[in-house]
Amino acid sequence: MQLRAISRPVLAAAVAAAAAALVYYVPSSAGTSWTDVGHGFAVLPVLTVGMLAALWMAGLFCNSIALAASLPGLTTRRALTLSLTGSAVANVLPLGGAAGVGLNYAMTRRWGFSGRSVAAYLMTTNVFDVASKLVVIAVASAVLLIGGGGVLLYHGISTALELLILLPVLASLLLHRRSAAALGRVLDHGLAAVGRFLHLRLRVDLASRLPRLSQLTTTLIRQRWRRLTVGTLAYAALQAALLWVCMHVVGLDLNVISLAGALAVDRLLTLLPLTPGGVGLVEGGMAAALTALGASPEPVVAGVLLYRGFTYLAEIPVGGLTALAWSLFQRRTRIPPSTLALATESGSR
Repeated sequence: MQLRAISRPVLAAAVAAAAAALVYYVPSSAGTSWTDVGHGFAVLPVLTVGMLAALWMAGLFCNSIALAASLPGLTTRRALTLSLTGSAVANVLPLGGAAGVGLNYAMTRRWGFSGRSVAAYLMTTNVFDVASKLVVIAVASAVLLIGGGGVLLYHGISTALELLILLPVLASLLLHRRSAAALGRVLDHGLAAVGRFLHLRLRVDLASRLPRLSQLTTTLIRQRWRRLTVGTLAYAALQAALLWVCMHVVGLDLNVISLAGALAVDRLLTLLPLTPGGVGLVEGGMAAALTALGASPEPVVAGVLLYRGFTYLAEIPVGGLTALAWSLFQRRTRIPPSTLALATESGSR
């Protein structure tokens, strides 16, 4: 127990150090230096930074529309609270996504939502999040294929084909009742094997729980797919706009091919939980991709760091303050019965 308690902070410190080292070497990976990159930041007016912050917040608001649609009775304001607090935790901890989900679960339960409704919310939001990233990667790879992405052309072809096939497979596994039951049985056997190895009794009965959750989630998506789709697509579009404007204000106007390449790398590396929020990996990958597509190194690194300053770094203090405010002023509220009609109807089918 003592070893486990010591290993956790050691692991967190090691991951933080590795991420910091990766960020430190981002300029050199693109063939420039921090001194040259610093000149790009020195000329940014306060008004420009405020405009970028407004664009970033507009994207978060659109994402909150999709989050609110995933949980009947959840307001957009509270959805924004969940988004910011979950991101803050995920961006500072190794494998922080799970911790962020845990915090969001505690918050929604505190607000009076049922465990089944929250579970359907978590599945729906994660399905749309992963799906949106895969779609962005596939579309961006197709743009690279059509426009000729140089050294990225071959990888663009293969990635587009693989992801276009993977997306319906992923959806069917999670949302089809029989597939969910089969997946649940596999997971039950796996947990039982782990339990025997550890001399523990691990019985969750996912074979029966996952199909019910799948049915509830499918009904939720079928009835609210418009808001879910509009919010998700608007969020992706505003993030693309934020990236382009970040590059523009440091003196680099990206063409469609370069923008597609940078977005593909960003979405792909944020799917890999190797460092919190992909810090270090995303910056280095985006800078390397843009320089490979012919962009000048100095503005590339400045623009990438500015973009990640909003989409990663800013979420930590803003989300942390939001979590603090929630913990100080939280109160348990009962959700009006009319807003729970969808969840009740879905669960009874």
